Amino acid sequence: MIDEEPLLSTRDIVTIAILGSLGGALSTFVGYLGNLINLTLGVPFGAGQFMAGLHVFWIVLMRVIVPRSGVGTAGGLLKGLVEMFTGSTHGVVIVIVSLIQGAIVDGAAFLGGNPKNNGTISRLVWWFGAGISSASNVIVFQLLYFSGVPILYIALIATLAFCSGVIFAGFFAWETLEFLNDTGVMSYAFLTSRSPARSRRSFVLRNFPAIALVLFLTLGSTFYVVTVARTFADPFSCEVMGLVESPYVFQPSAFTGQEVTIEAELIGAYTHIPPANYSGYLVSTILLQALPQEDASSLRIVARDGYTALFDLYTVMNDPRFLLTEADDGLWLIAGDYDGSLWVRMVTRLEVG
Repeated sequence: MIDEEPLLSTRDIVTIAILGSLGGALSTFVGYLGNLINLTLGVPFGAGQFMAGLHVFWIVLMRVIVPRSGVGTAGGLLKGLVEMFTGSTHGVVIVIVSLIQGAIVDGAAFLGGNPKNNGTISRLVWWFGAGISSASNVIVFQLLYFSGVPILYIALIATLAFCSGVIFAGFFAWETLEFLNDTGVMSYAFLTSRSPARSRRSFVLRNFPAIALVLFLTLGSTFYVVTVARTFADPFSCEVMGLVESPYVFQPSAFTGQEVTIEAELIGAYTHIPPANYSGYLVSTILLQALPQEDASSLRIVARDGYTALFDLYTVMNDPRFLLTEADDGLWLIAGDYDGSLWVRMVTRLEVG
């Protein structure tokens, strides 16, 4: 196993805090990427598991840089807490998921030992453990939530998440560490030593995977925060825009007396909410205030984190079970007759197209 010191140094604690916070904060961006993949492939969930390894990437970095038993578990807990408080739609469940992922990484570290001493076999054990850690999110969600999804499909997306973990949390995490080691930013005995770069070109080529991943995360998350996410938007109002004659900002207080109540049941891939009464404002009533143009045919519901759901405008305008309601964290779309994946939390925009 990796040689371990009895106590964490101040540097170790700061490293865990920084990486855990970064991982938690960027997880919303990773979730957005997963949603984009789902939308591109036309499936409500699952395909986005291709990005699942990026959630575990930070935990692996922590456990290798700070080689102490329990660092993966503690780092996973911290990452999950940060992710929850930065607006994860999974709430406290994401803390449980991240904690389990960290514990699995700790287990892989125990079995894999010191990569410097054990070479390729040790590294493969670490990567395999990262894959299992990544796939565990699928299993945990299935255990905690009701789902009528066929077991074969669950096995398929778990395999996809496992491969993502091997690639992003295993291979790319190691390449990032080797890159940092090559640049002299950090130097640890358990990282494989590589000869210094003979030229800038050879240095870039050798470390291209790590450089590409760092650039992708940096530029992608910056683009997401600046152009996609609406972190500071008022959670209890939303813009009505697009092909409408009178764009405006919907606020429930302006529609007092127009509330309706329906009974609806959320049945989704990961989540099941039993039948309950929801009181709110029909989306058709909200849109009529903006006067949709004659050539408008679609409605896009956009959440604060960039998640979108697309609907047929004519159907929405005639749907008495399609409304916005006020929840603790903002406006929710209650789509009574639709799949649970189309119930959108923290709605910030209604875009008529």
